[in-house]
Amino acid sequence: MAKSPEEAAVSKTASAAFVAGGTEVNRLGSDIAEKSATLISLKRCSGLDGIEEDAGYVTIGAMCTFQDLVESGKVPGWLKEAALFMASRTKRNMATIGGNIAAKRSDSYLIPALSAAGAVLELLGSDAKTERIGIAEYLDGAYDDKLIVSVTVEKDVRLVSKRYANTAQSHAVLTMSAALAEEGVYMNGAVKNVGLLHFCDLEKAFNEDPEISEDKIIEMVKTCTGLHTADDMFGSDAYKRYLIAVTAFDLFKKLKGKEV
Repeated sequence: MAKSPEEAAVSKTASAAFVAGGTEVNRLGSDIAEKSATLISLKRCSGLDGIEEDAGYVTIGAMCTFQDLVESGKVPGWLKEAALFMASRTKRNMATIGGNIAAKRSDSYLIPALSAAGAVLELLGSDAKTERIGIAEYLDGAYDDKLIVSVTVEKDVRLVSKRYANTAQSHAVLTMSAALAEEGVYMNGAVKNVGLLHFCDLEKAFNEDPEISEDKIIEMVKTCTGLHTADDMFGSDAYKRYLIAVTAFDLFKKLKGKEV
């Protein structure tokens, strides 16, 4: 059990994994636990919690729990909403923002919203050096050996999200977020058994034609060759594509102030 972030980072090897809240690593059938010879607990590491606000940005320690996010007056509402997608308060008291990002699950509660908002991560390497990178760069996989120290987001981002699951406790077939910035809309999602997706083509379509019809969006997603959905227990390929399309259209209209 590491006593400092530096000790934890130095201890990280290819066969080791960090343990934050433990809701993922300790889960029955966890791939992380199965592949790891050593687990490095972060529970006693100082300096990984706390939430600070400065100049319109909020910096959240990686060990802050989902419930910490919900209860903090500094955390923006769009991130609270994403944290509340985890329906169990017991789990929210355990699961951490850093752990949810590092797990990179295809039904992630937080990553779609954090990605659409352009979150920035502070990472600590085994050389005791820190660096700041965008969450999109982290998700590419080149930084898995580094410890997430904190997450910084812009507080006043205009962002909306939607999650689909059979029950509040079930795995989500789709979690999707859209954010509106001066340069246009950003859209990210998590599709179960597919992955964490950046919907670049949808962004382009909405930015080029804000009045584009829902039918055109549905047809675009239906025929998209770069989207690798498939039939499984969570729904058919056609259903998932339709869900992505209508959700994207719904979120965009909400961002523009046009409820559907």
